Amino acid sequence: MAGPRILCVHQGAELYGSDRSFLQTVVALREGWPNANIRVVLAVDGPLRAMLAQVADSVTVRDLCVLRLVNPMTTGLKATIALPWYLLAAIRDIARADFVYINTTVIADYMLAARVAPRRAVIHVREIPKPKARSVIRGLCRVSGAHIIFNSHATQDAFALPPAQPQVVIHNGVDFVTGPDPLELPDAFTVARPLRMAMLGRINDWKGQDLLVEAVATLPPEDRARVRVRIVGSSFRDAAEPVTILSDQIAAAGLGSIVTLEPFKDDPDEVYRWADICVVPSRMPEPFGRVAIEAMAHGRAVIAAAHGGLTEIVHDPISGWLFPPNDAGALGRIIAEAIRQPGAVERRGKGSEARFSEHFSSVTMSRRFRETLARWIVALR
Repeated sequence: MAGPRILCVHQGAELYGSDRSFLQTVVALREGWPNANIRVVLAVDGPLRAMLAQVADSVTVRDLCVLRLVNPMTTGLKATIALPWYLLAAIRDIARADFVYINTTVIADYMLAARVAPRRAVIHVREIPKPKARSVIRGLCRVSGAHIIFNSHATQDAFALPPAQPQVVIHNGVDFVTGPDPLELPDAFTVARPLRMAMLGRINDWKGQDLLVEAVATLPPEDRARVRVRIVGSSFRDAAEPVTILSDQIAAAGLGSIVTLEPFKDDPDEVYRWADICVVPSRMPEPFGRVAIEAMAHGRAVIAAAHGGLTEIVHDPISGWLFPPNDAGALGRIIAEAIRQPGAVERRGKGSEARFSEHFSSVTMSRRFRETLARWIVALR
């Protein structure tokens, strides 16, 4: 007996947080409906495509009407003159599917096309856009009439959709760490060696790499000598300017021997295992904070900005530290505290791993996701 026809749409193909979450969702669909015909449509090509091909029946790369503020002219043309063409292609895709899953809220053509079959469509909201963009994207969500999954209560509150529109909060999840004991470091942090801190994520103006550098620069010389920082990530489409600006900031602060920049890694496991602490200093509210739960899966304490979805992940003082957003001085004081208290770093690391196991595993996320779809979508019951 043929299973349901499932269409999954995503705007990226790298292996950043939203890409990994999309792959995880497609895997959850395959596990829940093994006989389904799963078709994936990507807006760009990249390493994610090959990974999806192992799970889905087909993976197509096609230009989509993706709202990207970094390309305002192209986005404007797609969203106006070319929109009917994009919309027609999306409507045809949706008409051939029993269920449509749209990952993130920047795929305007499919969000609008969902209006033709709102009871068969789900939009997964994984971002908190800036205020001006938020009004547009919120309007797209409302017009779609689709079911909405939010990745945190912070994201749901930011969108404030009408209660009549079906919606639910499902926190992201990641896989349990396998292999060596995640709580074991090559050499456990003590006052005899520098504190190792890692920050992972795309380099841009709101993730807060510059804030972390500024915070390290506030440390007195004796504390600077007892910390090492790895900033791992690349800019969108490998634009040189954001990386150059950050590199110049590190050099100007005299932190070249303390803070290192490394390009994005498809598999960041080695970075998490190296670190004692992971820092998520986002200048704007994170809709969730996947890096934080990846760190927790490795038993690492997290220092995070106290806004957005991060406040739903990190519990201070159990699993890490929270600091006032955009306050480099406060972040610096927490780093100084951690340098002097190896025991606190270890305790919060253990608390971090325990909280992850209870709330943020991929098993928990996948189960809630499938239960929600089975409740919402007739074809998946």
